[in-house]
Amino acid sequence: MNDQGLSTEGFSIFAIDANWPESRQVMGHGYDEVTGDIHVSLWFGSPYFDPQAEHVTVFSASSGNAEAGEALERAFGMYYHSAEELLVGLPAAEPVTITTDGNPMTFELWRNSVNRCWIARGCVESTEVVLSGSEIEPSELSLVRVSDLTSFSNPFESLR
Repeated sequence: MNDQGLSTEGFSIFAIDANWPESRQVMGHGYDEVTGDIHVSLWFGSPYFDPQAEHVTVFSASSGNAEAGEALERAFGMYYHSAEELLVGLPAAEPVTITTDGNPMTFELWRNSVNRCWIARGCVESTEVVLSGSEIEPSELSLVRVSDLTSFSNPFESLR
C-alpha cells in the first residue's frame, strides 16, 4: 500500500536509465479504484514532440490492465499513420532483447518499414511495458525501475 492506501503490489514503473541525455517527462498516469489497475507513461526525448528526433515513450501498466492494450493501439496509430497500412495488417513481431534491471529480457518488436519508428511490448514480472520510439535502436535501451519521479518534468507524488 502507498500513502494513499492504494495497493500497487507487484507493479513497477520502468524508465530509461539515467544515461539518457535528453528531457525526461511524465506524460500521464492513472489508478482505477475499482479494479486496482495502475499505469504510468513517461517520455524521453526533446522537450517538445518531434517525430524526427530521437525519442522513446515507456508505458508501464499493472498486469491485465486494459490501458496497456490501449497504449499499444495508440502507438500503432502514431507510427502507422495510414488507415490502409493498419487494414493490410501489422507486420509480424520479431523478438528484441532489451536490458531491464541489468538483465536481458525479450520483447516483441514491430518496425515501421518506411521510417525508423518502432513499437515493443514485454512483461516484467507483474508489469506490462509498452515502448515506442524513433531514431534509436530498442536493443540499445536499458530500462530500470524507478520509484521517484522528481527528476522528471511534471512530477507527481501519488498515483491517484
